[in-house]
Amino acid sequence: MKFKEKLLLGTLIKRYKRFFVDIEYQNKTITAHCPNSGSMMGLLNKGNCVWFSESNNPKRKLKYTLEIIDVNEKLIGVNTHSTNKIILEA
Repeated sequence: MKFKEKLLLGTLIKRYKRFFVDIEYQNKTITAHCPNSGSMMGLLNKGNCVWFSESNNPKRKLKYTLEIIDVNEKLIGVNTHSTNKIILEA
Protein backbone atom coordinates (compact mmCIF):
# COMPACT_ATOMS: atom_id res chain seq x y z
CA MET A 1 0.00 0.00 0.00
CA LYS A 2 1.21 3.50 -0.76
CA PHE A 3 1.03 5.91 2.16
CA LYS A 4 0.64 9.66 1.70
CA GLU A 5 3.72 10.33 3.80
CA LYS A 6 6.84 8.28 4.44
CA LEU A 7 6.42 5.99 7.44
CA LEU A 8 8.78 6.32 10.38
CA LEU A 9 10.59 3.28 11.82
CA GLY A 10 10.84 2.68 15.55
CA THR A 11 10.96 -0.03 18.19
CA LEU A 12 7.92 -1.09 20.19
CA ILE A 13 8.20 -0.57 23.93
CA LYS A 14 4.66 -1.37 25.12
CA ARG A 15 0.93 -1.02 24.49
CA TYR A 16 -1.49 0.16 27.17
CA LYS A 17 -5.07 1.36 27.60
CA ARG A 18 -5.91 -0.41 24.28
CA PHE A 19 -5.27 2.69 22.15
CA PHE A 20 -1.77 3.80 23.17
CA VAL A 21 1.66 2.44 22.27
CA ASP A 22 5.05 3.69 23.34
CA ILE A 23 7.70 3.59 20.64
CA GLU A 24 11.41 4.26 20.82
CA TYR A 25 12.27 6.61 17.98
CA GLN A 26 15.58 8.46 17.58
CA ASN A 27 16.54 7.78 21.22
CA LYS A 28 13.24 9.23 22.48
CA THR A 29 10.03 7.62 23.67
CA ILE A 30 6.96 8.75 21.78
CA THR A 31 3.32 7.80 22.32
CA ALA A 32 1.29 6.81 19.27
CA HIS A 33 -2.35 5.99 18.67
CA CYS A 34 -3.08 2.28 18.16
CA PRO A 35 -6.14 2.15 15.87
CA ASN A 36 -6.63 -1.60 16.44
CA SER A 37 -8.55 -2.26 19.67
CA GLY A 38 -8.18 -6.06 19.39
CA SER A 39 -5.83 -8.10 21.53
CA MET A 40 -3.15 -8.38 18.79
CA MET A 41 -1.74 -11.36 20.69
CA GLY A 42 1.69 -12.31 19.37
CA LEU A 43 2.28 -8.93 17.74
CA LEU A 44 3.08 -6.72 20.69
CA ASN A 45 6.43 -8.09 21.78
CA LYS A 46 8.79 -5.51 23.21
CA GLY A 47 11.54 -4.82 20.69
CA ASN A 48 9.50 -5.50 17.54
CA CYS A 49 10.15 -3.06 14.71
CA VAL A 50 7.14 -0.86 14.02
CA TRP A 51 6.26 1.65 11.33
CA PHE A 52 4.10 4.62 12.20
CA SER A 53 2.78 7.73 10.52
CA GLU A 54 2.93 11.34 11.61
CA SER A 55 -0.02 13.73 11.45
CA ASN A 56 0.17 17.51 11.28
CA ASN A 57 -3.45 17.91 12.45
CA PRO A 58 -3.32 20.20 15.53
CA LYS A 59 -6.71 18.88 16.72
CA ARG A 60 -5.40 15.35 17.26
CA LYS A 61 -4.54 14.26 20.77
CA LEU A 62 -1.66 12.09 19.52
CA LYS A 63 0.60 13.12 16.66
CA TYR A 64 1.51 9.55 15.61
CA THR A 65 -0.42 6.44 14.47
CA LEU A 66 0.83 2.86 14.53
CA GLU A 67 0.57 1.35 11.04
CA ILE A 68 2.67 -1.83 10.73
CA ILE A 69 4.43 -4.28 13.06
CA ASP A 70 7.27 -6.57 11.92
CA VAL A 71 6.85 -10.04 13.43
CA ASN A 72 9.32 -12.75 12.39
CA GLU A 73 10.20 -10.80 9.22
CA LYS A 74 6.51 -10.55 8.24
CA LEU A 75 4.89 -7.14 8.02
CA ILE A 76 1.48 -7.02 9.72
CA GLY A 77 -0.80 -4.07 9.02
CA VAL A 78 -2.55 -3.14 12.26
CA ASN A 79 -4.36 0.04 11.23
CA THR A 80 -7.92 -1.16 10.70
CA HIS A 81 -8.77 2.14 9.00
CA SER A 82 -6.53 1.17 6.07
CA THR A 83 -8.26 -2.07 5.03
CA ASN A 84 -10.54 -0.57 2.36
CA LYS A 85 -7.63 1.43 0.90
CA ILE A 86 -5.55 -1.75 0.64
CA ILE A 87 -8.32 -3.62 -1.18
CA LEU A 88 -8.96 -0.70 -3.53
CA GLU A 89 -5.27 -0.44 -4.38
CA ALA A 90 -4.99 -4.20 -4.98
